[in-house]
Amino acid sequence: LSDEDFVKQWEEVTYEGKEFAEDIPEYYTDSGERVRSKSEILIADALTRNKIPYHYEFPLQLKAKNNNIEIHPDFICLNLKKRREFIWEHFGMMDSPEYAENFVKKQALYQENGFFAGKNLLCTFETSEHPINLKQVELVIQNYLT
Repeated sequence: LSDEDFVKQWEEVTYEGKEFAEDIPEYYTDSGERVRSKSEILIADALTRNKIPYHYEFPLQLKAKNNNIEIHPDFICLNLKKRREFIWEHFGMMDSPEYAENFVKKQALYQENGFFAGKNLLCTFETSEHPINLKQVELVIQNYLT
């Protein structure tokens, strides 16, 4: 397939992301897509500006012990040149002990299912004292997705 047809076919996959609870703030990207945080706006808008196809909270089936579970990674991005998908998870509350503990569990689950940082899993992080910025997002995009 040509690159154009490959992207079109990849983007046309239909799916349902996670539902939004009624009591959470509403955040929207420049293209009008609802996301869960200001940091996800930053990432989604940068992906769009750089013409990186992505799916937001695409359902992914993983094996966990004796069960299959469904998770919704923040972004699944397509590196068109390599025709490879990358999961991009942004961990935005790393100063919360409970959140950090969940990160460790999720990271282990990804590894058990063949997803490794830098290979096919991209992770960005922030705390309230050290928020993510556009320069960091652009570096991830330039190093892995273009």
